Amino acid sequence: MPGLRTRVYIDGYNLYYGCLRKTAFKWLDVLSLFETQILPSILYRPRPDAEPATMTLHPDCAIKYFTAKIIESAAKGEDSVSS
Repeated sequence: MPGLRTRVYIDGYNLYYGCLRKTAFKWLDVLSLFETQILPSILYRPRPDAEPATMTLHPDCAIKYFTAKIIESAAKGEDSVSS
C-alpha cells in the first residue's frame, strides 16, 4: 500500500502561547518534528488484517500556518491568555 500523504495545519497563535511563550525555546522545526517523531508514531490500518500504512508529508504544501484575527473584546475576556 502506498504511503498516506499528510498535510499539517498549525494555528501559530496557539502554538506560541500554548507551548513556547514562557520558555527559553522560541524556534521549533515543525517539519522535522512531524517527519521524525509524530508521523512514524501513527498507526493506521485501512483494514484490520492489513499492514500498517506509512504516512509521509505531502510534497507540495506539507505545513500550513494559520492564525485567527484577534478581536479586542475576546482578547480581554476572562478566558483569554492575558486574563
